[in-house]
Amino acid sequence: MIMNFVSRRTAIAAASLLLLAACGPKNGSGGGQMAAVSADDHVKGSADAPVTLIEYASPTCPACKYFHDTILPELEEDYIATGKLKLVFREYPIHGDVDVASYVLALCAGEDKYFDVLDDIFTNQNGIVDAARNGVLKATLQTVGKRHGIETEAQFEACMANRDYRKVLADKYQVATDKWNVNSTPTFILEGEISQFEGDFRTAEGIGKKIDALIGDTADSSAESDADTGASE
Repeated sequence: MIMNFVSRRTAIAAASLLLLAACGPKNGSGGGQMAAVSADDHVKGSADAPVTLIEYASPTCPACKYFHDTILPELEEDYIATGKLKLVFREYPIHGDVDVASYVLALCAGEDKYFDVLDDIFTNQNGIVDAARNGVLKATLQTVGKRHGIETEAQFEACMANRDYRKVLADKYQVATDKWNVNSTPTFILEGEISQFEGDFRTAEGIGKKIDALIGDTADSSAESDADTGASE
């Protein structure tokens, strides 16, 4: 049985929220501890990269789209491709059914196609939001799915009805909310530092400065460790 897609009232309310620069209220600090990477996360970059940036995002959040369209490509070129940074992407479906359905579609495509579907969804964000508002979300997501191997009606309905993927999303949402006090998107965790889409996190240059500083700290720590080891021999 296919999911019950968003009602017209819910879709209109959700669409109005998308006018905000960042989606949802500001969240508080979740503490300075590091958020461990889990098997359900989606990662860009080397597992051995010295710096980890975690992003909690909604596929229908304009600020998240801006980050992925404008900022992330620069970070990929300067830091991810060079082995300095890994990006850990975590779903945070703040806009209800339209977000859940979009993320389930990406999960159904498989991990090797996950970011391709995500890019497609961000590219077509306005159309997806309009489709939800007008009660034709199913057809719009089916069109996206067909571009990534989910070609038949039966495949699409089985995808939307996948309880395991829905539980993964619900669990991530709960952990993000309860442990990290996330309630807006995008929210970032850079080596334990939690931030919303503000200040240095609004530009690739600003994030890059933070990464460079962290890499410098890591290098200094490694040098001190090597010096201590040499002194003890």
